[in-house]
Amino acid sequence: MKRRLTFVVAAVQALLLIAVGLGITLAPLTISWLIENDASTPWSVSYQASVDVWLAAHGVPILFAASKFASLSVPAFTFSFLPMGFAAFIALAAFRLGRQLAYAQVLWPGWLGATGAYALVTAGLASSAGNSAVAADAWLSLVLPPAFFFVFLIVGSLTAPMIGATAADISRERARIEIWVDQLRERLGFGFRAILLPALRAGTGIVLIMLLVSALALSILFALNWIQITQLYESLQVSFLGGLLVTVGQLATLPNLVIFGASWLTGVGFSIGEGSHVSPLGTELGPIPVVPMFGALPVGQLGFGMVALIVPLLAAFIATILVRGHLAEARFQFAFAWSAAFSVGLTIAAVAAVEMALLGAIASGSAGPGRLHEVGVNPLMLGLVTFVEVAVVSVLTAFYSAKPDAPDQELISRVRRPNF
Repeated sequence: MKRRLTFVVAAVQALLLIAVGLGITLAPLTISWLIENDASTPWSVSYQASVDVWLAAHGVPILFAASKFASLSVPAFTFSFLPMGFAAFIALAAFRLGRQLAYAQVLWPGWLGATGAYALVTAGLASSAGNSAVAADAWLSLVLPPAFFFVFLIVGSLTAPMIGATAADISRERARIEIWVDQLRERLGFGFRAILLPALRAGTGIVLIMLLVSALALSILFALNWIQITQLYESLQVSFLGGLLVTVGQLATLPNLVIFGASWLTGVGFSIGEGSHVSPLGTELGPIPVVPMFGALPVGQLGFGMVALIVPLLAAFIATILVRGHLAEARFQFAFAWSAAFSVGLTIAAVAAVEMALLGAIASGSAGPGRLHEVGVNPLMLGLVTFVEVAVVSVLTAFYSAKPDAPDQELISRVRRPNF
């Protein structure tokens, strides 16, 4: 595509992405407003709520002014809890848009058109949806959404598989990035090729295994505690449309709960409000919001809870074993088993710890006033505990996976006994 066409196509697709993302919440809210609300409630309330949710999915804090409901006074608070399900949808859409632009000879017009359109519409939405009671952070609402979109757009356009493409078909930007990456690999040398890349595979694999086990455990808990979940739905006393909106909101935050579950498997646990704690040792919950999926949380002391700690240990063992095929250069370079094992095992543990800490930080935040200003996990503690648990197993397992190769005996004999 030519530059102008790339610019226009990317801008139009970015606008469609915004329309779809905003419509996910605006459509059901509008239907609910048409069918159930009285005439005293304007449609602008549904519009403002949809924009606020859309901005929150980009990480923009939403500021709530002090208010009063009946005889209950609610202090001012900031909502900074990222709905990761909604955010993942937007990130995936931006990533796929980037892949569609990958075959353009020059990428920057597409980047400029898509991000510019995204930024302009975001500014208009943020300025039109704010009011004295609820408003997004003015500065961050202008910066975070286009930055969030731009990052995944670039990643998609630079990592798209170029099937059947020749060197002439690769864009200038991608060619320069590939050259820069190759030069960086050469500068980093042995450590990057032999240790860091396999450690990235193994550490990421450990995190993925823990997230998978957490998701499976949550699905089992939902199935076993469906009665409590149903009772919580009934206690809300909402209509069918209201229940549908509650369900959509829970689906948007379900990935957060999966990350909380992974933290639970490490023993660190998580909290739903200040003073509460959910861990394998037991659950202590104070007053919490009436959210149906919270009915699946384990209650009281768990006699079998510490068995969950075997998950990160087993994940570290499996990942370190499976990465053996990528450690051939490390086994060739290292002379001693202990140096190879500690170098590989500790690097794997560091990767897993950093990734878990980042996930914990992203999934946590303020979800309401008062004690709900702390919901989620302690990312530093989660990273530290993950590092210790993974390091012990990965170092021991690396004595097998990264053990230096035996020297070539035939070559040694030739060196020792040269032919004259």
